Amino acid sequence: MMARRFDFCDRALVAAFLIAVVVGTWNRVLLVNDGAYFLSVTWLGDAWDLYFNQFVGRAVSLMVAFGPVWALRWAFAPSAATHIVMGHLLFFAVPLCLWLAVRSVEPTRIHSRLYLAAILALIYFPSEIIVAAGLWMIWIAAIAKVRPAGQVIVLTLGFAVVLAFTHPAAAMMSLLYFAVGGIATASGRPFPRHTLKPAAAMMILLVLGYVLTSWLAPSTNPSIIAMQGASSRDYVDPLWMTSTVVLFPMLATVWLLLLAPGVAQLGQRWRLTPRGVAIIGVIGLWFAANAASLYLYLFARHTVADVLAVALALALAGSPAEWLEGARRPLLWCAAITATATLSYNVDVFMLRRFVDRHLVPGVVDVDQQASMAWPKHVGRELFETRLYFKWIAGADYVRDVVVPDYEPYRQVLAFISFFDSDRRSVLYHQLPRTHWIPFECPALDRAAAHAHDDDDRRFLVFLRDNYCVP
Repeated sequence: MMARRFDFCDRALVAAFLIAVVVGTWNRVLLVNDGAYFLSVTWLGDAWDLYFNQFVGRAVSLMVAFGPVWALRWAFAPSAATHIVMGHLLFFAVPLCLWLAVRSVEPTRIHSRLYLAAILALIYFPSEIIVAAGLWMIWIAAIAKVRPAGQVIVLTLGFAVVLAFTHPAAAMMSLLYFAVGGIATASGRPFPRHTLKPAAAMMILLVLGYVLTSWLAPSTNPSIIAMQGASSRDYVDPLWMTSTVVLFPMLATVWLLLLAPGVAQLGQRWRLTPRGVAIIGVIGLWFAANAASLYLYLFARHTVADVLAVALALALAGSPAEWLEGARRPLLWCAAITATATLSYNVDVFMLRRFVDRHLVPGVVDVDQQASMAWPKHVGRELFETRLYFKWIAGADYVRDVVVPDYEPYRQVLAFISFFDSDRRSVLYHQLPRTHWIPFECPALDRAAAHAHDDDDRRFLVFLRDNYCVP
């Protein structure tokens, strides 16, 4: 019965998810970050040749998330506006399908509720971790039931092959699950110890797989290589990971709420009282309403997989019935916090797009060279500043002083936003600083331009060739 219930907790999490889908699709939220590159190449031509082949080690995640809209582009030739809407809906369908798959194999509702609650804090950044964590949760839920050794081996090997092409975070999830589960087993907790050896094997297989894919199919774009090298440490550097929850305390509250029910199983002294849960929830709501921005979802990717693995291991180290009962209130707060962040963030995105739309003119325009536009400049974030606690009063003009500068680090996406918002008639853009990463390789853009769907696409590909590519 515990495995089949769809109770109020599930409905709250699904409602928060659907709010994110509906509002985010209407607002085209994926165009303000890396999603701009992924969606654009599925429209402009051969997405693999243009961009996806730079991330062979994450090919499964990319093709699951953006392969369907690429296929629909070629099968039905929709309008650009329809393509962007379909791209959003199909992207958001991925975590929903993974969640349903987890529900179909899990022995209790622990795995699926943790997965959906955690992904809600990441949903607006097109991270490969969404697919990696979902597939990993399906695997660990499948082997949670006692099975013959041969089945476990086949499941582990099969999922390892797939997970090796998702995201390295899956290896860290296996390590943390094994470590926390091993400690729980050694201390006499009722942990499913039959899952520990497969977790250790999965960790080893994934590390080997990531090493092989990096060696056999490395990125060829030197700008992307440098970017990956600089950002890879962000997933293992404790100082950086701590700073992400300091910069965005909402993340700290959501992670605490996910961990709290499992920690409570360690003993009465570790149990949060309902008042304690409410205090954390109210703090989370404040920061969700008043500090959500692009960086929130960007920074969530650095800790979400670790928190999810630890929360699961702690949950399994006790009575499933007690965890499910104890998790109801924290998970309801998670749903409320993430839904509030969704609305707050979408206000910013709406204001950003309206600001861009007011400056649309036919042709290609360098906004930094147009004195009449007075385009706002990027303002770096400090550990303690008004934007982190009450963004609405952080500047005399909220759009000019807070919204637009906050999105300026993604300098390239202005071109994609303006291109699709103007029905491909206008391109506003920034020249890139010398040290800024460049997404495309020039030969790939030349090949795409030679087979462009129409003149509007060809002009945009030529623009990208002239401004946003490496030889």
